[in-house]
Amino acid sequence: MKRQLLYIILFCFAGHMGLAQSALEQAKEAYALGDYAKALNASDLQVQQHPTPEAYLVRANCLQKLGDYSMALGDYDQAKSTGYAESDLFLNRGICKISMQLFEAARMDLISYLQLNEGDAKGYYWLATLEYMCMENKACERYINEAINIDTMYAEAYYLRAANFADQKKNNMALEDFQLAYALQPELKRAKLNMAIIMLDMGQFRSAMELLDELKLEKTDFVAEILYFRGEAFYYKHDMEGACGDWVEAAQLGDTDAEAMYKKLCIDKKDKPRFKRRNYFQF
Repeated sequence: MKRQLLYIILFCFAGHMGLAQSALEQAKEAYALGDYAKALNASDLQVQQHPTPEAYLVRANCLQKLGDYSMALGDYDQAKSTGYAESDLFLNRGICKISMQLFEAARMDLISYLQLNEGDAKGYYWLATLEYMCMENKACERYINEAINIDTMYAEAYYLRAANFADQKKNNMALEDFQLAYALQPELKRAKLNMAIIMLDMGQFRSAMELLDELKLEKTDFVAEILYFRGEAFYYKHDMEGACGDWVEAAQLGDTDAEAMYKKLCIDKKDKPRFKRRNYFQF
């Protein structure tokens, strides 16, 4: 009887462990597919049932992806204190601290990561991101060049280097890197937008307009910005009707800069539009 009871206890314990492991595997699978909410639910179940160091790390990664940085940081620290020994903790915790603007603490984590992974471009990329956010252009460029030297196909690295060049008004170099980033990863629609903005700054209004026209037809989450800058392109081409049409549409989408430009340049003293928008629908 005693032996039978022991078998039952062992069976239940094994079943519990199997369920916990299943939850962790589900979390990893959902995370890999980009379903971070589902991954968080599964990893939370794992932590409740069997709180291993890896379970805390996976949950921390999910929380970070969902923007809950302080909870993520707590889980990263818990993973470390309970024995997680893989170097990816330093990288992910460093990224989390950058998001929280804990720059010095982030730098320590990223340097620790690179000491263990000297040939990994991601470590240099995130150090460059940190320096960019601290407005340290030279340090940013130094680290981002290291990342690109290691991985010449690193689209996000070219994008960051382009942004760093643009901040220094090195427009030709910025444009070239934005083009490289977009060529390597066409999903980086903001690279295409930034190409158009650089072209506006360089007086290449026709080329900028072509890119903005294309972007207007593509699926993005920054339509108001596209309209604002296309309004600028119309303005520089002396097409005030086109400019005002885009600015008012951008303003309706919540762009305050577009609203200011519309009120400044498109409204007369009687608070009436200077241009009547054409309507080709009625007949």
